[in-house]
Amino acid sequence: MAAAPPAQGRNPEQSLHHRSVFQTVSQLVLREQLDNRQNQNYRKRFLSSILAGLLVTGCTVQLTAPYSNDIEIEASALQSDFLKFAAGMQLVAGTPKGYYDQHSTQYSDFEARLAIIRMRSESLNGGVPCSQALDAAKKVRVPIAGKIEQSVTAALSQPEESNASCITILAGLAEKNMERLRTQHELRCNASAKPILCTTLFSAPPIFSIIGEGPSEAPLVSAVIITLNELVGAERDLRPTK
Repeated sequence: MAAAPPAQGRNPEQSLHHRSVFQTVSQLVLREQLDNRQNQNYRKRFLSSILAGLLVTGCTVQLTAPYSNDIEIEASALQSDFLKFAAGMQLVAGTPKGYYDQHSTQYSDFEARLAIIRMRSESLNGGVPCSQALDAAKKVRVPIAGKIEQSVTAALSQPEESNASCITILAGLAEKNMERLRTQHELRCNASAKPILCTTLFSAPPIFSIIGEGPSEAPLVSAVIITLNELVGAERDLRPTK
């Protein structure tokens, strides 16, 4: 009687290989999720380090700026409105609907709201200057003094910002980035300019392609988005825990 043919299917070595690949991919996914959670904790670690540094140096002042519910609400609303504006511009850039004169009032609104945020932050009593907050973070050797530090370092070199809180500085940076975008929008999106100049200013959809940090096809738009994200995140991290 003839021997039964071998069972069909994947051989053991092949199965082992596929399990190994699957395990490797699973580990990479888990590592990416862990990295994402760590990235989300950048600002909280930064603020915690400030607290530790202030305790070490014997200071009893409040963290970099007192929390303001008004600032958080206004900054979050502005962030949302600007993202909708940028996404809409990606659809109409290079057409008459994307011309600057169709959107100039929107920029005025954005900049007025940023000015209000900055002035409210400046008026808050208590807190420590952003430069002192960053120094406190370094003293306790927290490896991530955060992307906040990268954003505000240049501003801290200006005498008028030496005593400002990180929230005030971030609001000011957002104002400057917004004004740069407005200027280029006016120059590049009008009846006498080539349409390609406007489309490259805002890039093509989707909007999430220019939200992240790193190289961007629309660097001026990305700069505004990044500083607004930092502003909202920093203010939320100051919110008292219940």
